[in-house]
Amino acid sequence: MGTEPDRQPDTNTTLPPSSYTLHQKNSQQSELEGAILQVSKSAYPALILSAINLAALSKARKLVRGYPSVIQCTAYSGIFAASAYALKSDDWVNGSGIASVWSAIWLFFNARNALKSRQTAPIAMTVAVASIGSIYGYRYSTIGRI
Repeated sequence: MGTEPDRQPDTNTTLPPSSYTLHQKNSQQSELEGAILQVSKSAYPALILSAINLAALSKARKLVRGYPSVIQCTAYSGIFAASAYALKSDDWVNGSGIASVWSAIWLFFNARNALKSRQTAPIAMTVAVASIGSIYGYRYSTIGRI
């Protein structure tokens, strides 16, 4: 019963190269990820979104197609300024969460009208909200992992 020889672990077990490379990060990919995470720590992109919505107020008052309403421009400007304040206070969790979620809400309510208008400024505004919201959304999704 107790006469079995001690088994040595098999030292010849290596991962096949194909599965090993799937788990390695490309250096170019990690540089891009580092750049995105560095930008997402800054409050300036959120301030840019606040300023864009504030600047759109003049067109919203004139009811130009493709722009959010006056109430929306005012509210989004304040919300993005609040997220910038949170980011400036080194509260990256709440700041990036506020900016990413409210960017998604902005896109839900305004992207279709901006694209239908075929005007450069509303489409550029939509692209800015989508890209900056994506940066903060990526930051928010990686908070537990970094």
